[in-house]
Amino acid sequence: MSRVLVVGGGNQGRQVIDAISTRDEHQVVGVLDGNLALGTDVAGAPVVGSTAELPACAEAVGADAFVVAIGDNAARGDLLERVVAVAPTLQCASAVHAAAVVARDAVVGAGAILLAGSVIGNGSVVGRGVLLGTASSIDHDCVLDDYVSLAPGAHTAGTVRIGRATALGVGASVIHQVTIGADTVVGAGAVVLDDLPDRVVAHGVPARVSRARTPGERYL
Repeated sequence: MSRVLVVGGGNQGRQVIDAISTRDEHQVVGVLDGNLALGTDVAGAPVVGSTAELPACAEAVGADAFVVAIGDNAARGDLLERVVAVAPTLQCASAVHAAAVVARDAVVGAGAILLAGSVIGNGSVVGRGVLLGTASSIDHDCVLDDYVSLAPGAHTAGTVRIGRATALGVGASVIHQVTIGADTVVGAGAVVLDDLPDRVVAHGVPARVSRARTPGERYL
């Protein structure tokens, strides 16, 4: 059983701790969040320091793994990569809820977060640090690049490709064989029927591009 530090003590951190608690694969030994006081309880786990103190905190609590629990895709990716750089001996663990469903031949990258009711279909490949929200799903033979997120209730049909750090909003849907570029945001409830390029925001039924987007721009 890995001893895990959860990086981020906000709402996403609480969800990650809950997901980890449903399986026997990891034990959460502390939370890192510079915005919370030391000892603050986050879903039953204590805040033990800030991200800047990660190597020392990991040694102090005997951690051998970490999960970055931040909802924003760009922020999650940046922080995950910084942690890997400053603490290369720590395993980049995934948080997979016991009620998530992952096909036997699917590939899931390190640091993924799969919340309750999420589904990854046959032959799909999910990159590093991907976040699948509650009751979201991707069907067969999809490819999600690093740091993609699907909000609760978002779904894709089969053979969909989604680029790095792109976000699908609550209840968004994507039909089969569509490609969505990197750093793009698909709004809540949108229905994507055609390919979307990199770095745009799209809304509506069917989804239409409403404006350009700068990588890293907040979308929540």
